[in-house]
Amino acid sequence: MNKFYFLIIILFVYYLIYKIYFYFCNINSYNIWKKNILKLKILKFKKKFFFEYNNSIFNLYLKKIGIPPVNFNKFCLFSNSKKWIISLIKDINSSFKCIYIIIYIWEPGYWSDQVAISLIRASYRNVKCKIILDSFGSLSFFKTTWPLIMIKSGIKIIESLKINLFNIFFKRIDLRQHKKIIIIDDYIVHIGSANLVDSDNFKKYLNLGKWIDLMVKLKGKDITNIMKIIFSYDWELETGENLIYKNIYVNLLKYNFLNKINKYKDKSVQILTSGPGLPNNLVHKFLLDLIFSAKKKILIITPYFIPTQSLLDAICIASEKGVDVKIILPVKNDSFFLYWANRYFIETLLSSNIKIYFFKNNFLHTKSILVDNKISVIGTINFDIRSIFLNFEITLVINNLYVNKKIYYIYKKYMSKSTLLNLNIWRNRPFYEKFIENIFFIFGPLL
Repeated sequence: MNKFYFLIIILFVYYLIYKIYFYFCNINSYNIWKKNILKLKILKFKKKFFFEYNNSIFNLYLKKIGIPPVNFNKFCLFSNSKKWIISLIKDINSSFKCIYIIIYIWEPGYWSDQVAISLIRASYRNVKCKIILDSFGSLSFFKTTWPLIMIKSGIKIIESLKINLFNIFFKRIDLRQHKKIIIIDDYIVHIGSANLVDSDNFKKYLNLGKWIDLMVKLKGKDITNIMKIIFSYDWELETGENLIYKNIYVNLLKYNFLNKINKYKDKSVQILTSGPGLPNNLVHKFLLDLIFSAKKKILIITPYFIPTQSLLDAICIASEKGVDVKIILPVKNDSFFLYWANRYFIETLLSSNIKIYFFKNNFLHTKSILVDNKISVIGTINFDIRSIFLNFEITLVINNLYVNKKIYYIYKKYMSKSTLLNLNIWRNRPFYEKFIENIFFIFGPLL
């Protein structure tokens, strides 16, 4: 009984720290964001953007944090991680001005080492290289000599949200820098779900097979400039150094976003960024808005599926209204806890006529949503509480029929390698599985 009371006290103290942290962190970091977005504010986005499909989705982030939809010139999808890294290395080798990187996991190995070598060579060409890596996700990288070698070459590397024995009681250990973005010069952006790892051998001890990710490469000055503002925000949170006002970036006032969006409304993307310090629940509101906007079909791919009750209800209601809802999940998972928590919701979904696919053989790590083949979402946001409310995340909302047809083709390839679940068979799974699922569902918000 004494242990029980002690646990209650610990949880209460943690709750107080949680509240105090968010009270102060939100004020300080949001001020940094407002300062960085100020140049966009000068453009006075007073008019609404009118898109062929559901303009409210695009207006949400413009109104809340000042990010407008922007156009792109070229768009390339990579469903093969090796091909993506080869393209990335080629872009790094061709760089001449700057390279900015935020990555959750940098795992030493053949392909990530090739990226490191290319970055070192770029730095020797006087290309400004700045890298933000999550302390927990890139733990193995920071234990090697690579950081020292890269820093000596002139590359600046920040260990984001660093946790150790000395600050564990003063910083939140459940917040992670989960973004995956690479900005090269003034024209190229890479974004998606892939980390800098060897996809064939990463976490091989778990017997997951290859890691299957979806990455996007975009070209265009407008989207690159917005991404640089987002990078500057994360950089200033970690270092206190503001890159915008050191004239590192191209002056955004040279670009008339309004005219370009109206002209290229069928080739536009909205960048969604989230994390502590930015307005609360933006990702949650966006996902709800996106689901309720569906008229014909919703396709969801996520490795971790622990939705809020509101999102679960929204998906089920959409299906019951006649929307064709499909969800693709990996049959295996890199987390024992998340594997069981994911399964808790499946019976509810199947009971609402939602089609659930289990991706076989390899680990499907892609995070994407496609609605009516008109609006797609690709990025780092998982369909779980951690991504929606806690982590620093980034994703793209794409309004382009040609691109979305390509994305749908990739989805069909995923489904061809998956098993469609049957409600009656699922209901007859062993009792011990149902029991374990219920246990881990309780801890869902912590996973």
